[in-house]
Amino acid sequence: MPYATTHILIAIILIELFREYLIKDNRKFPRYYIFIAAIGAIIPDLDIIAFYILSFFGFTFEQIHKTFMHTLFIQIILFLIGIFALKLKIKNHVTGKMHLKLPIIFFILFATSLLHLILDSLFWPNLAIFYPFSSFTIGTNLLRFFPQSLQSLILPTLDGVLILLWIIWMEFKLKINNYF
Repeated sequence: MPYATTHILIAIILIELFREYLIKDNRKFPRYYIFIAAIGAIIPDLDIIAFYILSFFGFTFEQIHKTFMHTLFIQIILFLIGIFALKLKIKNHVTGKMHLKLPIIFFILFATSLLHLILDSLFWPNLAIFYPFSSFTIGTNLLRFFPQSLQSLILPTLDGVLILLWIIWMEFKLKINNYF
């Protein structure tokens, strides 16, 4: 399964590309939404916090991680909250100067947490997306296509490539050197 760095970087890279090339308006889609995307990208792994607590009561990592939080139910709930906020016309700005809108926040959390499941299903052989109601699993386990000697290096290399791409984007597109 990809590391938290991969989940976060892919989410912020995709949301930045969406913002830059589709929205094209900083006022409609401020960069604060990129931070929201980073949070959404790790929502399914919040069960690790539960493991730290439940481990004192004898629960194993396998009993906690990739169970409830790695199902489609979390994404459905986030999506429905976004729809509910949209239907109730809850469009007020959530945070003053930031101009963040509640429905957009929940749609971003939905999309990036769903992206987390997609990434996990690419690198994990069995993700039970309907747990505990079904034992149906998805997953491709792409790592199995690499030689055994390289399998442990693929995910850290992916993290490195993604962070390098993000730094290049920030330097050349966002002119990050202007901030120093």
